Amino acid sequence: MAGWICNGIPKDNKPHPEQHTSGEHEPYENFGSDCVICGLSKEAIVGGSKVPIKIIAAATTGVVVVAILLWILYKIFNSDSPSQDLVNDNLVTPNPSPTSATTSTSNSSVSISPPPKITTYRTFTDVSDIPQMNVRYGGSTSFAPLRTPQNLPQMELLIEQAHPDFNLIYTEPPPGIKPGSGAGIQMLLDSQLSVAQSSRPLKEKEYESAKTRGFALEQHAVAIDGIALYVNPEISIPGLTAAQVKDIYTGKITNWNQVGGPNLPITPFSRDPEDGGTPEFFREKVLSGESLASFVQPYVRDTTESLRKVASTPGGIGYATASEVCNQSTIRPFPLARRQGQSFVEPCVGEIVNQAAFASDSYPITRRLFVIIKRDGTLDEQAGVAYTNLLLSDEGQEIVDQVGLVRIR
Repeated sequence: MAGWICNGIPKDNKPHPEQHTSGEHEPYENFGSDCVICGLSKEAIVGGSKVPIKIIAAATTGVVVVAILLWILYKIFNSDSPSQDLVNDNLVTPNPSPTSATTSTSNSSVSISPPPKITTYRTFTDVSDIPQMNVRYGGSTSFAPLRTPQNLPQMELLIEQAHPDFNLIYTEPPPGIKPGSGAGIQMLLDSQLSVAQSSRPLKEKEYESAKTRGFALEQHAVAIDGIALYVNPEISIPGLTAAQVKDIYTGKITNWNQVGGPNLPITPFSRDPEDGGTPEFFREKVLSGESLASFVQPYVRDTTESLRKVASTPGGIGYATASEVCNQSTIRPFPLARRQGQSFVEPCVGEIVNQAAFASDSYPITRRLFVIIKRDGTLDEQAGVAYTNLLLSDEGQEIVDQVGLVRIR
């Protein structure tokens, strides 16, 4: 199927119900019936009219005749040209190198040299080698506090004040795909993003997928995060051990009276481990790779739905990145201990994340947050390195601290 370009502006300049993201966006080449960026249909962009076949045939014939005449003239005046010209005449193109892989976005069509490096800076303004471009980014929902921190300027706004032509655009996955680390990494592989955010390390299959496409993926830790567990406010328990949490989510503990609480069935909520870095990390590290109990389904879409479900369900329990939990009044975060007999450690201090416990690793469930860079020798690579350098700058790490995550440096 031939590709078509969408920039978010319908041909008739009228509202279209299928468009889920309004306004102009960077031109993007699509191969399906709808734009993956904004949802506009192909007909809304290119229009329904068609050129008559006779006109197309006549135009094609004319182009062919002119091309033949130009080729004859070229051969007459360049008969002594070196053999390399014959390679170009026969349209022989060398295989692209791993650092200049051809992709479907305009950001990926411009090569850069030499490869940009990860470097620490003091302020956003100090960060150099910032490309002038629209930067589509997305992935892990654990980065949400950096996008919409309460009572703080958004990091994107501060970055754009320092670098006005570095336009950060948060991009949701295509319809039907839930947001999360895995979705963001796949979108990066598919050239739908310039940079991805992940709450888990890259997998071997993702490294291999990039390699087969002619480029490399690279991860850089930019923050430390803790996962907080929370319950319906009516549940009163001193805390749980990591083993008890595992037994609840794998179906071995099913009533709160088994862990010192009321005689009430436990109703655990979770996102799909196949959709996001946080539930995948929870399954691998907290559940030791065991599957979630069947009654945990249906899965919730995101943290917002999990918070709402736990708040309205007697006996409900959920988990999420602590910075999204500590300031919530409709649920109750509770402390954890690594094992029986050890002290419980709170994930929150009032409405603030217990950063000291996360930094010292005394809290049982912590992990690192990563920026994923696409090393393909194009502007997307330059954007990924620039975004990482901004987050790792002194100013970036201060904002990481302020929004409830823990600085990595």
